[in-house]
Amino acid sequence: MTPLAVLAIGGSDSSGGSGLQADVKVFAAMRLYGATVATSVTAQNTRGVQDVFELPGNVVSAQLSAVLEDLPIKAVKVGMLATAEAAAAVTAKARAGVLPNLVVDPVLEAAAGRRRGVVSALERLLPFAAVATPNRDEASALVGWQVSTPADMAGAAAQIASNGPKYVVVTGGDMVAGDEAVDAVWTDAGARFLRYPRVQTRNNRGTGCTFSAAITSRLAQGDDVLEALVAAKEYVTRSLVGARDWDLGNGSGPLNHFDWPTFAAFSA
Repeated sequence: MTPLAVLAIGGSDSSGGSGLQADVKVFAAMRLYGATVATSVTAQNTRGVQDVFELPGNVVSAQLSAVLEDLPIKAVKVGMLATAEAAAAVTAKARAGVLPNLVVDPVLEAAAGRRRGVVSALERLLPFAAVATPNRDEASALVGWQVSTPADMAGAAAQIASNGPKYVVVTGGDMVAGDEAVDAVWTDAGARFLRYPRVQTRNNRGTGCTFSAAITSRLAQGDDVLEALVAAKEYVTRSLVGARDWDLGNGSGPLNHFDWPTFAAFSA
């Protein structure tokens, strides 16, 4: 059976734990065919980002055209755009109606994303998104005030939603207090919270990328948005648990995207 095709737009992570590499792992785990458009190439590892090479907007646009002219893309995830020009190239395709089931994860901390031009460019992309998934810092950059508490997260989600996305999830997995990982979700019906037990592990690199890629995958397979959000939250939790005892790298290690024991048993 021919797999469904999905597209990830974002930065390349040389360590494989986040960005396009994490996206493609999620797509593969969910039995989808993943295509990619690179907006930047990063030099990074589990300890952090050492350098970023930003690809020109025309190169981003050319990659988009090449993929969209040939593959029947069912859903699109956008991660780090790095430059206003890259954001403009993606926005032009979204405005043309060729980026279905668009999920925007506004990655702003890995490069020069806090520059006003990139934030403004992201704001022009958001009205075309089915779902936006900023973390608290990214939400703070988008709304212009500090997002700290779950109540702040719900307020920020509502403010971001006023710019167009029907669903906004402000993720709070980076909060160190409490026994739960809490995300605030804004829908047409108001705010709700996704609460799952917090997984104690240093291996949490790429959780935001994984969450948004999992949402994208489920939308491609026909879930409605709320079903996709719950399934994605469960998938991230399982991926954190699966990598809890891994010893890869000296910093924040990667997630277990593949449930390795199950796959090994299946292969045997």
